[in-house]
Amino acid sequence: MSRWQQFEDNFGALPARQRVMIAVAAVLIIVLPMFSYVIMPDLENASALNTENQRLTQQIEQVNASVEELKAEFDKDINEPLRQEIKQLRVSANDAQQSIERSEALQEVAQRKAFLNTVLNTSKSLKMQTLTAKEPRKVFETGSIALYEHAVEAAFTGTYFETLAFVKELQSKHPNVIWARFDYQVQGYPQGQVTLEWHLLSTDKEFISG
Repeated sequence: MSRWQQFEDNFGALPARQRVMIAVAAVLIIVLPMFSYVIMPDLENASALNTENQRLTQQIEQVNASVEELKAEFDKDINEPLRQEIKQLRVSANDAQQSIERSEALQEVAQRKAFLNTVLNTSKSLKMQTLTAKEPRKVFETGSIALYEHAVEAAFTGTYFETLAFVKELQSKHPNVIWARFDYQVQGYPQGQVTLEWHLLSTDKEFISG
């Protein structure tokens, strides 16, 4: 009888429970070394590959985010600030043009003094309360040319019809002066107070004086 046959006979004579235990032990003896040398390395490699995949995925997401930022930068209109500046310059030029168009002619120094003397001497029926020539204000400048606005404000007391006659006479003598304010308040009929303001345009800054 061979040794293998003897082993089979002895194994067959064992109770079923012992045979199962021996079979399980034999399987474990065979499988455990295989698990350690074959399966475990594969599992470790799989885990390393998973980590590497996560790292690569993060890098791809970062690259995609950078690409989107670059696209957003390229989508911006680099000429927009220049267009806004040109628009603002056009608005300033239009404002200056409108200021000039309000008067048919600029007021030179002599004309401004003549206007002030007319305000002082025209009306004998109105009583002057105040007269103020304000500091000239620059309203436009281009190159070596500047446009100044000279404001004159005066307050008178008198009747409405006296005030109306004064206004008509002043408009007739100085048609190119801009009337910026006319405020008539009745104080005690028929007397009232009128506040007037005029603007004179010129290319020089000399203060108005009589």
